[in-house]
Amino acid sequence: MRTTLHRAFFYLLLLTLLAGCAGPAPSVTETPVMPTQPPTQTPPPLPATGAYESGQYPNLFAERLGKSEAEIQAKIEGAFQQLFYGDDQNERVYYPVGSDMAYMLDTGNDDVRSEGMSYGMMIAVQMNKKEEFDRLWKWAKTYMYQTDGGYKGYFAWHCKTDGTQLAANPASDGEVWFIMALFFADARWGSGEGIFNYRAEAQAILDTALNAQGELSTNLFDAETKQVVFVPQLGQNSKFTDASYHMPHFYELWARWADKNNDFWAQAATASREFLPTAVHPQTGLAPNYSYFDGRPYNDDYHGQFRYDAFRVGANIGMDYVWFYPSQWYREQANRQLTFFTSQGINDYVAEYSLDGTPLAGHRSTGLIATNAVLAHAADPEIGQPFVQALWDASIPTGRYRYYDGLLYMLGLLQASGTFRIYEPGVTPRAETPPPPPRAIEGRFAPITGRALLMVGPDATGIDAYFDKLVTAPGGVNIELSLKSPDLAALDALAKKYPNSTLSVGLSLDASVAEGNAQVGELLEALAAYSRPLFLRLGPEFDLAANGLGPEEYVAAWKTLHNEIQASGAKNIALVWHIAAACESPFGGHPLKAWYPGDEFVDWVAVSYTAQSTGCEGQTVEAALKFAREQFKPVMLVASPAEGLFEFVYANNDVIRALLYLNTEPGLFDTPEFLANWKTETREKFWLRASPSLFSTLGQ
Repeated sequence: MRTTLHRAFFYLLLLTLLAGCAGPAPSVTETPVMPTQPPTQTPPPLPATGAYESGQYPNLFAERLGKSEAEIQAKIEGAFQQLFYGDDQNERVYYPVGSDMAYMLDTGNDDVRSEGMSYGMMIAVQMNKKEEFDRLWKWAKTYMYQTDGGYKGYFAWHCKTDGTQLAANPASDGEVWFIMALFFADARWGSGEGIFNYRAEAQAILDTALNAQGELSTNLFDAETKQVVFVPQLGQNSKFTDASYHMPHFYELWARWADKNNDFWAQAATASREFLPTAVHPQTGLAPNYSYFDGRPYNDDYHGQFRYDAFRVGANIGMDYVWFYPSQWYREQANRQLTFFTSQGINDYVAEYSLDGTPLAGHRSTGLIATNAVLAHAADPEIGQPFVQALWDASIPTGRYRYYDGLLYMLGLLQASGTFRIYEPGVTPRAETPPPPPRAIEGRFAPITGRALLMVGPDATGIDAYFDKLVTAPGGVNIELSLKSPDLAALDALAKKYPNSTLSVGLSLDASVAEGNAQVGELLEALAAYSRPLFLRLGPEFDLAANGLGPEEYVAAWKTLHNEIQASGAKNIALVWHIAAACESPFGGHPLKAWYPGDEFVDWVAVSYTAQSTGCEGQTVEAALKFAREQFKPVMLVASPAEGLFEFVYANNDVIRALLYLNTEPGLFDTPEFLANWKTETREKFWLRASPSLFSTLGQ
């Protein structure tokens, strides 16, 4: 089961009974004994100020795992691209509608929820994605906002994908996240007209929150306790709360930025900080889904336990700690909760527990892995580090139930990396339109950031030896051809043996190409006949003396072949400019630019990488990567066996989008450790291997 199923069941009953859901809970067995914690040294003192005052946002991936900025940003961008622009059926949760709207789809229930819409807007503003933000906001205002009726001023919590409302009542967390995302949008981009006057829209929701106008609605916050209510709805649902809706770090900002009721919002932040210690179990640190205002768990065998809503409590505590460092309790709570999950096994703890620690489910959840990593901000480093590593190692959620796990995963990456930030009105530089995003690395059939195509060569012998050991076809197979006598039969045999792999061809060049070579047309016709991406490396390692061409001759030959391909109408061929980057004569003794045919003639850059990459060749490889970045071209790393190969690809995934591994030492795979490590590495989501959907993933 997944969170969306639980939540759908609950809200179905909510519509008919206007009461909380009481789902069956598994029978409780004996309570597990918490491990005795060893005596700890006095923890380091709280920092003097939080990020709100200091402007310093801790990056757990860098500080605890030693990851580079390039690695971190590649992981974040890769997750965004997959969740927003990945495969329709299995990866994305963001779906554009027309020219100016979009919705976030709960893929488990095939509906749209204010929770997901507001999360999507927050992700967009944090990543400076104004178009996506505005599309989501317009959809929410068009279809979810209640202009009149029983819940006037609030947003319907769930709708069909065509905008039809399935339930008119609001969900408090959606309102809270809408407000905060709009304030940040105003600060980051500046407010516009109408519904894009972000600040005015945020203030309007705040006004409704304390002055409900519908005959069926209540205020979003309980007047007596100053706590957020479960549902601002007349009846039982406004008589209790949800601990995951307590976000004092948001309320603290409202107290500073709102046009009115600032004292109330400051009191709400204080009330939440006082409530949270009463809501968590004193030994496990687990919070229930729902609580009464005094902190007692909700009297319900299902929602009185640690379930999916409660995942988010840890992330909220972690972010309040980072932004404001409210008290020592935050560190104590983070250590308590993470120590409990450590006792369950860092790779084994499940999604649901009774408050005293009895497992109530057998499955795991990426969403909980993500929120625990964010909680690690407040934990002692030795306790929190394994949870940060677990988030780093987790795959981007896919499949039917990717919605909740996927959004918590995306938020978790932003929060754990220090890129989930406060954008303060009047402080953050404004502009009528956001600054243009950095130009993207682009090239025909290039995977998105955060993914890389795994290819194998140099020929059928090396590829077959690889397949015999891995029993998995790579994402691409390579062969070297001579222009004078191309072995098209060998290429065809390779293509038939690996039907779900792309093709890579290294084609030698000579001066006769520029002068007109009769065989060129025949060869290109054969290459264009393959209904799959084909990466054509023209004159591989052109800067080696053995190629016999100078820069002028080489560029002339390249342009001739490029024009022949254009004239043929071939759509499956990507032209790859392959640099040797050799030590003995860097770039053949010429500036690299002298060999370059021009941006309009080149789709990819390839760079050779060998075991000597740590020596002088490392300098030339880095120079080649720098050149590719300057031209905004994706890189294919053509690599012989070398230590640190995968790490090098990860560290440069901003530009390296394919690895062509030359299996020239197949005996390495006879070593059990090497084989096991290779299998572990290449089964990661990062690597694109052969599959029936590979070609469409690459854009063909």
